[in-house]
Amino acid sequence: MKSIAHFPKRILLLCFRIMPFVFFILLLGIALILYDDYGGFTDEILEIQTAAVNAKYILSKFPAWFANTEISVPIIGKLQNMPDLLSYDDRTYGTAVMMPSIFINQIPGVELNAAQFLNFRRFYTFLNFYFAMIAFFILLKIRFKNALIALTGTIMLMLTPRFFAESFYNCKDIVFFSWVMVCLCGIGWYMMKNSRWGLVLFCFGFAFAANTRLAGFFLWPAFLIISGLNHWIRKIRNPNIIRSWLLALIVSLLLFYAVTPYLWGSPTTRLSEGIRFSSSQITDRETELLTEANLKPLGQAELFLGNYVDTKQIWYYLPVWMGITIPVFYILLFMAACFGIGSSVLPAILKRKFSADLLFDWFCLAFFLTGLIGIILLKMNLYNGWRHAYFLYAPFIYLAVLGFQALLSMPVKNHVLRTCKNAALLCMMLYSFFSTGSWVLRNHPLDFVYFNEIGRNYAQQFSRDYWGVASKNCILDLLKEFNGRRISLDLNADYTWGSIEYSLMRLPQKEQDKFDPVWKTENAEYLCYSYKNTPGNQHSIPDFEMIKTYAIDGYDVAAIYKRVRNFKWPGAE
Repeated sequence: MKSIAHFPKRILLLCFRIMPFVFFILLLGIALILYDDYGGFTDEILEIQTAAVNAKYILSKFPAWFANTEISVPIIGKLQNMPDLLSYDDRTYGTAVMMPSIFINQIPGVELNAAQFLNFRRFYTFLNFYFAMIAFFILLKIRFKNALIALTGTIMLMLTPRFFAESFYNCKDIVFFSWVMVCLCGIGWYMMKNSRWGLVLFCFGFAFAANTRLAGFFLWPAFLIISGLNHWIRKIRNPNIIRSWLLALIVSLLLFYAVTPYLWGSPTTRLSEGIRFSSSQITDRETELLTEANLKPLGQAELFLGNYVDTKQIWYYLPVWMGITIPVFYILLFMAACFGIGSSVLPAILKRKFSADLLFDWFCLAFFLTGLIGIILLKMNLYNGWRHAYFLYAPFIYLAVLGFQALLSMPVKNHVLRTCKNAALLCMMLYSFFSTGSWVLRNHPLDFVYFNEIGRNYAQQFSRDYWGVASKNCILDLLKEFNGRRISLDLNADYTWGSIEYSLMRLPQKEQDKFDPVWKTENAEYLCYSYKNTPGNQHSIPDFEMIKTYAIDGYDVAAIYKRVRNFKWPGAE
């Protein structure tokens, strides 16, 4: 009878245990359905080429084998025909994380065409974010010793619409964020559990984050400082533990060097060159092209609060963008965590009690504030929203979860008041999940242009579809205009920033054949337009009229235009 009485409790415990597994399985299934829904990302071809250039440089170290082996990359061609890495314009871009994807056709039985390859890259990109979420779940479970809190925090990360949407096509900023998150999780795992698995996670997280963007190099001294303080403050004298993290620092540097072929041969000089580039986020070639086109360099004419600004001169550019694109409830939880951490400093010092959990919380807050203040004071070049600072969201979302857990565990003597407090907090979290989740469902696949409840009122004053992600929607709707005569479509990069061509390339060949792509607007019957640095709505284009608008919450994201005059069909008199 006793075992029967405990049966419902056992079932409940079992459900709690399998919930995370069910969540991650469902998430992977959702990704398999959604991964090719988005258009955009105009740098994708360049990223593939840069990976191929790096691959050639690596494989050329085995000349006898490489000379007799033919390796072809979809879209790019043979590796042997790629330029030399050391004279390549984008040589400072790391590609270690994304490079394996270019060898997909080398797997026996796999032969993807260009469209299939580009779509496969979308799913491969997402896998980085997916792995980061798993690492984040593990970190939260270690820190809070509660699988439900850990799962709640992981859902918070997933239901950050811009991050989830961009995890399918942003193979630089989201990939960088993902490996910073992995590195952060490794540091926390090591600090709180003295686990060598945490050190392994740190080594790989650091190497791939720093390779993706050299700004990730700051993770190395950050780990050195926090590990040293952890052992000094907590009076850890075990020589084996000290040797372990010192060895991890050495291994992480060696691993970073190994996956960054550009550094081979002259690491100090080339690392300095890469760091100089990472502060500007723009190559000399890009600067020359913009100068020739009589355009301002990237970051010096960004639409922000209705004005075109140089982001380096606006200290509040980054805080404002974060404040209007992160779900409001997460921001409130983050503020609660900051208050809690601030109030914990003096008691910890007076009592001389410094737990590993507390030190890691302090570390995450210091990580976030140092990164934010550093970007502002160093006047680093930012453009296209705050995507170059997405890595700051790793400590931010951790602190938001910390704030949630702190409010839940906040002592209230009265049982009724404590129950009401926790019920209200849980209801607010569920409402946030429902509000954000339903917004994503209503607006997918335009969820990449999410503004929170505060930002929606001002969205027309900010950059929106800066990568032309809505271009695929435009193309699919234009297919409805097909009546046996090919659709004359403008590929002018001034309107969708080059993404219309890329989105067209990702369609099946039979769909591509329904279009007549043209490069001059005067020869096109239709064009798609993405709102990048265009304030307001209803953008006008001479000789064209808007026939369809893609709008969210009152602000335009993209539109389709049809020519109304001054157009002649090819061959017409």
